[in-house]
Amino acid sequence: MTRVDSEVRYVRFERVAPDETWAEIADLFVSSFAAPPYNESPSDLQSIAQWGPDQLASPGGRLVAASHDGHVIGFALSQRLDQDSSWQRRLDAMLPARDAAITPSRTVIVQELAVDESFRGRGIAKQCIRELLSDRIEHDAVLGVFGQAPQVREMYARWGFSELGASPIYGGTVTLHALHQRLPCMA
Repeated sequence: MTRVDSEVRYVRFERVAPDETWAEIADLFVSSFAAPPYNESPSDLQSIAQWGPDQLASPGGRLVAASHDGHVIGFALSQRLDQDSSWQRRLDAMLPARDAAITPSRTVIVQELAVDESFRGRGIAKQCIRELLSDRIEHDAVLGVFGQAPQVREMYARWGFSELGASPIYGGTVTLHALHQRLPCMA
């Protein structure tokens, strides 16, 4: 499905996306998450060009790319929870008596969301999430937010996500907050 706004075009990919799109997504991913407050390794981040297509090809995989003047300025990527054992372990550790209503085969993970710094504050991230979570067969969505990004956690709360729990990751140097929303997503 393609949606065109006055300046931004949203394209939804199911199962596969062009290599050129992944190259632009990798560049955006690096510029977004190598910067503060995340300060992640650019070389590690660049690997989205390898693992991103695998996530997209898996059950629940969807990619929404926002473009402006023919360049990717934002994206969101998902896959189903039962396709990601590390996410299942994180949730189990945070919620030993996890709500039985959150069933891995009926839950989608928002794996990644990024918007070019010069386009932030224009509703692009929110629209990417809307497109990512619309028309889903899953009943729930989960995502993770690093503790050093409280403003991002607040943004998701405004969009209807609530906190499930938190746990240390990366050897305890970072806290990951797991957020949840029943689908369908934002009205």
